[in-house]
Parts: sequence; C-alpha cells; structure tokens
Amino acid sequence: MEYLAQYENFLIKNAAQITSFESSLRSLTYILPGRFHDAEFASQAVYAALNLVGLYHTSILRRAAQHKAKELNQPELAQDSTFNKYLLFWKQRSKWNKTASTFLSIIAYTQVLIEMGVRKKWGNRAQWKIIAFLESFKVLLRLGLLQSTQDRMTLSPTHLQRDVDPASLETKTGKSNLYRGERTGNEWTCLKDSFVFDRPDSTKDIDAFLMSKVLTPEKLRQPPQMVHILSWLGNLGEILYILRPLIYVLCILKYGQRSWKPWLYSIIAEMGSQFALRKSFDTGSMTTMLPLEKQELARRTQLIWFNFIRGAFYTRITRPKLEHCCNRMESKPIIGMAVGILRDYFSLWENIYFYTSSS
Repeated sequence: MEYLAQYENFLIKNAAQITSFESSLRSLTYILPGRFHDAEFASQAVYAALNLVGLYHTSILRRAAQHKAKELNQPELAQDSTFNKYLLFWKQRSKWNKTASTFLSIIAYTQVLIEMGVRKKWGNRAQWKIIAFLESFKVLLRLGLLQSTQDRMTLSPTHLQRDVDPASLETKTGKSNLYRGERTGNEWTCLKDSFVFDRPDSTKDIDAFLMSKVLTPEKLRQPPQMVHILSWLGNLGEILYILRPLIYVLCILKYGQRSWKPWLYSIIAEMGSQFALRKSFDTGSMTTMLPLEKQELARRTQLIWFNFIRGAFYTRITRPKLEHCCNRMESKPIIGMAVGILRDYFSLWENIYFYTSSS
C-alpha cells in the first residue's frame, strides 16, 4: 500500500507529462503492425495495457481534483462534464450498472488481444467460438444497462472520461523572490514576480473561469433528464443496435466468411436501428434530441463506415481497390511510407474480427 500511495503521489505531481506519455504510446501502437515478428500482438498488448492503466489513472486524477477543489473551496476544479455526470448517476444508483459498465470497458480494450491470442494458440475455429462468446456476453451486459437506466439509450464509452485538467493539480512549491533593503530591512517582491509576462493564455483562463460560472441548460438538467426514456419504437431500435454484432457473428458461423448474407443482415440491422431511433424522436413527446443523444447517434453513424472494411464487402470490393491504389502510390517517396503502414492492416481487417466490428 505504501508503494501504491507513492505511485499515486508521483502521478498527481506529473499528471500532464504522464497524460502526454500515454497519448504518445497509443499513437505508436498504430504504426507497430508489420514492423517485426508478432508486432501486431505486441502492439495490441501495449494498447490494452495502456488503456486499462489509463482507467486507473483517471480515477486517481478525478479523486485528486475533488480533494483539491474541496481544499481550495473551488468547486469548478472538479466539475464533471455532462457525460460523466450522467454515467456517475446511474453507477451510483445501480450496482449492476456499475458492474456491467466496468466489464464492457475491460472487454472493449482487450477483445482484439484475446482474439489474436486464441487464434494464434488454437486456430480459426476456436477464434470464432471466443468471438461468439464475447459478443453474447456483451449483449447481456448492454441489455442490463438498458434496463438499469430505465430504457434510455446506452452511451459509449461506458467508463468516465478524463475531464480533469492536469495543470489544475500542479502545486506551486517555489517561493517568490524577495528583495530586502540594506538600511530598512523591509522586504519587497521582485518586479519579475509582480507581473506575469509569459502567460499568453491568461485571457483564455479568465474566459474559462467565467464560462464555468454560466448556467447553461445542460448544467441545470438533472442526470435522468440528460437522456430521454425511449418509446417502444426507440426501444426496438436500441435492442436492434445491441443485437447487431451478435447477428453478424451467428450468420458467419452459419453461412461462412465468404458469404454476403452476414454482411447484408448486419447492415440491415444497423440501418434499421438508426431509422427506428431517429423516427422515435420525430413522433410522440420526444421532438428534440438532447446533446448526449446527438453525440451518441453521430458516433453510431460514423461506425457504419466499418462495414466497408469487413466481411464479403471488404474481400471482394474494398481490398482489391485498396491494393490497386497502393500499387500505384507505393513508389512515391513520402506517400510510400503511409502506403506501407496501410498494407500491414489489410490482413488484420480480413482475419481479426474485432478490428472492424465496431461493437
């Protein structure tokens, strides 16, 4: 426990540097595949470890920010984002919600690594069995989240975001330089400590402080009011969205990876979910989407693009076109490097389901 406390103190004192270091390492994992033997597995191991440790770091930084806000009597230092307020409310209200959210976050960060490990050790057949198990487990967890939030849209990610400003945790330890008069003995602050000449962002700090005091509709809403209770049509769309990955996997197990049916059924479920959810806001009492709902639906819309780099569509249409494009561009000096990195992902998109599952 003593070492853990020392580590937490080190983290708080160096929050900005550690956050930057985490970000740099994550970026590195994107260019590792293909660089050496088993580089894909190594990069995923680093990526998974970084994200899991990152969750722990976030909890420490949030706790430190809350302690400092209470100590300095400045609540704005630990003010949660709308997203975090909403998640915290349901986590504190329901143990099942908290447990399901934690499991979903852990699986999201480790599922590619698990799939790669099983495929490497036991082959393709065992790979699809573990995929089916994980997707079935995630369906149960997400249905539990839907029920625990009283039929509200499930937001992603399922863990709290790091909305703590690392700079706010820094403690000034240095004392101001003082000048003592030779005859009078009086002490005076040096001119360089009286005026701040190297703070070009001071205006931004003032603006941020003033904005933190402004009461917006989002700040006035209570957590249960931040996301609407879904109508029967919205519920249908949400359940369809939750089942969508499992539908695809079960179709793969039945029809095979080269068949168009899994891809078609998956895209139909995707579009049907989007249509039902959006239609539920056009009819009934929910006429306007709230900010969190808009963000979530926008995220889901972007995920539709993953359908073009998986399944039969990828192997028969996308990959041949990408190969043709890469063959033309790889001889060019700088672009050739990017093409080389892109090529390393072709086999991963084709053979590793969770790389493009968007689940």
